[in-house]
Amino acid sequence: MTHIICFGDSITQGREFPIEGRWTSVLQQKLDHERPGKFRVFNRGISGNTTTMALDRMSADVLPLLPGILLIEFGFNDANVYGFTQVPRNGIDEFSKNLREFHRIAIENASTPVFIVNHSIGPVDDEQGNAVSFNDNYQPYEQAIRDLAADLDAPMIDLPAMMDKHKIDLSTFVSEDQIHLSLEANEIYADMIYSGLDQLQLFQ
Repeated sequence: MTHIICFGDSITQGREFPIEGRWTSVLQQKLDHERPGKFRVFNRGISGNTTTMALDRMSADVLPLLPGILLIEFGFNDANVYGFTQVPRNGIDEFSKNLREFHRIAIENASTPVFIVNHSIGPVDDEQGNAVSFNDNYQPYEQAIRDLAADLDAPMIDLPAMMDKHKIDLSTFVSEDQIHLSLEANEIYADMIYSGLDQLQLFQ
């Protein structure tokens, strides 16, 4: 049985939802229906995590589950600039370095790393500590994921591109904070991840 390890932050953890309603659980349900007995999904998301925090827990939370398919979903917390600071929690270079390390560790453990470009978000209210919006602070991190995947020739699931293609209504996809998922969006999110893995031919 192939392990699919969902390694990320609050978007992955989904602790605001019942366990069965989280996109990782919905993904498992879809796999059980379409490809019974072949895949097991593990939710290894922790709310508030940056890539540096995730690297610190990788040996306990991820390595015991390898080999497998490692879904890497980070960025919103790394890019966040607290109101009392003028710098992000992780600079773009540190963010990219950590993603590169996740990729290396997965490869060295006979696993397939898949970078996830976070879903599209709405306009987040209020300026951050560096006097610009969260959306503007985050945009370079989104592009960094795409650039790194291209540089490493690594598999990637580009959720914003998929959302644009399928004309997904953002007003019902995100919650009031304009970043986190609505309950209903978990179904769509799981469908996109499933479709992305299928397109990458990782269900062979």
